[in-house]
Amino acid sequence: MKLNIDIDPELLEEQVVMHIRRVTEKVERIRKIVETDESKGTIAVVRDDRQYILPLQQVSHLMTENGKIVAVSRKRKYFYKQSLKYFETHANSGRFIRISKYCLANIDWMDFFEAGFSGNLMLNFKNEWKETVSRKYVADLKKRLF
Repeated sequence: MKLNIDIDPELLEEQVVMHIRRVTEKVERIRKIVETDESKGTIAVVRDDRQYILPLQQVSHLMTENGKIVAVSRKRKYFYKQSLKYFETHANSGRFIRISKYCLANIDWMDFFEAGFSGNLMLNFKNEWKETVSRKYVADLKKRLF
């Protein structure tokens, strides 16, 4: 991919123009960064009635637990006030991938996989958490990682 930057001090609003042959995963990640300013790389979470700002690289995964969204950082759980879908479309840094209807996993925190029942995988994170990769998402995960 080639990058051209034109600096124009007279410009009132910055704009990004892409000339592409087709929409790829890389193009989608660039679009998300530009449109949602996800370059900040943080999310707002709550724990024990306190608000925290977590860098996304410290979040191993987000999951639904008892109807609430939980962000896991190291071995601690924090509550995320938005939905997983909202995170995917607005805050996702491109390092997260959906592994089930109820979980998004940070690729950088993945440690190893174990075979599960009926085509599922068990994902083991570097912080010793484990989550099931649903059969429906195994192919996408393999494509993204390999």
